[in-house]
Amino acid sequence: MVLPMAVLLLCALTLSSCAKEKPGITWEQEREATTASIEAIKVSQDRVDAEVQANTLKLDELDALKVSKRLKDLEKVNRTQQAQIDALTARIEKFHRKRRVIPKPVVKPVPEAEQGVPSMHRTTPVKAPETPPVTTKSEQFTDRGAQAEAEKNAYTAAYLALKSGRFDEASRGFNEQLDVFPDGEYADQAWFWLGETRISQQALENALHAFKYVADHYPDSVKHAAALLKLGQLSEMSNSKKAAAGYYSRLINEHPESTLAEQAQAALADIQKVESALEKKQDESSPEKKSDSSGEKRQGKNPSVEKPQ
Repeated sequence: MVLPMAVLLLCALTLSSCAKEKPGITWEQEREATTASIEAIKVSQDRVDAEVQANTLKLDELDALKVSKRLKDLEKVNRTQQAQIDALTARIEKFHRKRRVIPKPVVKPVPEAEQGVPSMHRTTPVKAPETPPVTTKSEQFTDRGAQAEAEKNAYTAAYLALKSGRFDEASRGFNEQLDVFPDGEYADQAWFWLGETRISQQALENALHAFKYVADHYPDSVKHAAALLKLGQLSEMSNSKKAAAGYYSRLINEHPESTLAEQAQAALADIQKVESALEKKQDESSPEKKSDSSGEKRQGKNPSVEKPQ
């Protein structure tokens, strides 16, 4: 009896001690807590990703604006440099043409009766030259350099206005340049581009005048061949085929090695083809031609014989 009682007491003590211990955390509770933590981390990560994406878009927009502004600045600089390159190229070609050997003109004595008549330059009367004030070489160099720079700036500004589509501004700029520097280094190009400006303004008569001035007064200009081509094209537009053919022929004869001469030859061939077709049509419809053809037909028929009664 003593041994079973001892066993029972030991079991009772063990059960009572187990009842006093705290119960442990179950896996279900651990899983729910872990899942909630993971979801919270995902939400936080999504929020961070959204902020990063928004900041990236802002940076992309800022970069795009900066790049666009930079491209516009570079485009403006490129147009300015291109205008200066064209102007300098024209000056170099003009200088090379001037270096050709030109016979020295014979100066004829002016009769006393004509000494008081003012000299003429192109179509504008010019006063007799007056004795200029004595200036040093350094002053002359400074004045010429300043004038050349001012003319180049005026030409460049007008040229850029034309290329940017500001035709009224370009027209005013070229006209002002020609008023201030009528015999400047860029005068021939100013006249040519003034003609192009007038075409853009639909003032074809004024454009014709500008190109004709280049063709008649600047035979050594780099724009001379182009001016003749423009004159031919404008003459065709006004239905002056004869004048157009004359300008094309002049371009072919005076600038045979120019690339524009090929265009002039093609245009001249088209004009001659049209004129030939018109002449042929007129010949066929002329009264003399009709009478000749009707006479030939009558000769082929038998004459009618009157029967005796």
